[in-house]
Amino acid sequence: MSGLIAIAKMSGQGKELDSTEKSVDTTISLNKIADSIQGLSSTERELVKKGKLGLNLNMSDEKLFTKLEFPFTSTSEISVLDQLSLRVMEQAMKKQMDGDGENAPSIPTDEMPKANMDDYFTITYSKGVIEKKHIPEKYAKVEDDKGMQSLKEMAGEGMPMNTTLIYNLPKPAKKVTGKNVKLSEDKKKITIVNSVDDFFDDVSKLEFRIEY
Repeated sequence: MSGLIAIAKMSGQGKELDSTEKSVDTTISLNKIADSIQGLSSTERELVKKGKLGLNLNMSDEKLFTKLEFPFTSTSEISVLDQLSLRVMEQAMKKQMDGDGENAPSIPTDEMPKANMDDYFTITYSKGVIEKKHIPEKYAKVEDDKGMQSLKEMAGEGMPMNTTLIYNLPKPAKKVTGKNVKLSEDKKKITIVNSVDDFFDDVSKLEFRIEY
């Protein structure tokens, strides 16, 4: 997400951002914005209200990190939250960056490429199994996706976009496969770090299977 600041500095707000040294390290309760997100069902809205968004922004170092957390009671809820996460993230950050957040400088979030790597994958949640696979027929046409191509260009210009997915399992994992998957010593925490470069260089790095 740090590329967002670089985009802003190249936009009309460049001078404003160059002149500020503000840093923001805050946690946003999604309970405060859930009612303002359009298109949610009552069930989805209640799930979103339980979440929180961590935001760490350092203007001088051009660093922007976000952390989205949702508790869940069943794997069926994970699937719903996966589909909602990008929309929720965009809405929460827009409120913060538009000046609704305390001490937050204004950053043009509308200038970020409209792209989502998750659109190229299926994630299935069944009893004791979480699996992510890419969709070959869709990935074959990724060159036609202007948003994803913009992310690729940004990564090539030194503005990487990395994502970290963490699963805290209810019991130790029995078997874990995936090139970017790391398993904790107690086998209950799964950490998966992906990048835009991985997506284009070797899409299989974003795939995984977790059995527990």
